[in-house]
Amino acid sequence: MGADYKGVDLSVFLQGVGSRKIWGDGFLVIPGYHSSDGAMPQAIAEDFWRPDRTDAFYPAPYNLNGTNKANNIQVQSRYLLNMAYLRVKNITLGYSLPQQVLNHIMLKQARIYLSLENFFTFDKLRGLPIDPEVISGYSMFNETNYNLGRTGVSAPTFKSGSIGLQITF
Repeated sequence: MGADYKGVDLSVFLQGVGSRKIWGDGFLVIPGYHSSDGAMPQAIAEDFWRPDRTDAFYPAPYNLNGTNKANNIQVQSRYLLNMAYLRVKNITLGYSLPQQVLNHIMLKQARIYLSLENFFTFDKLRGLPIDPEVISGYSMFNETNYNLGRTGVSAPTFKSGSIGLQITF
């Protein structure tokens, strides 16, 4: 969608999913999934059960040796990941110089703009470092890939920003 008014233009491209729930697998979503990985997202580290945090969301982590079949991490609705999201894929703000100014500098058109790609994502993943647009880790080269089936283990979504100047003589 886009709009312009008195030389200022704005365009926004949104993408999202209204409803998608998955049972996450891997160290980014299950506390203690594989302790030798040495990884635990801050969202889990700050919200797992301890004697002083009995109202925590996650159970106490312990080494599950790379499985999700521990006593308190059986498939259940409490730990379903809500993968619904809304992402601002692109937002561009521009300003075109007025024709009176352009006539003095012998240009037909001049526009300056700022463009942001993938800068904003709104989701309900409780702070987990997972891109809701990406499915489980995958490698097309090796079926026994270490990341195969692990939720959120992939290259992060590329974010970029650019400033530009469009000139027509």
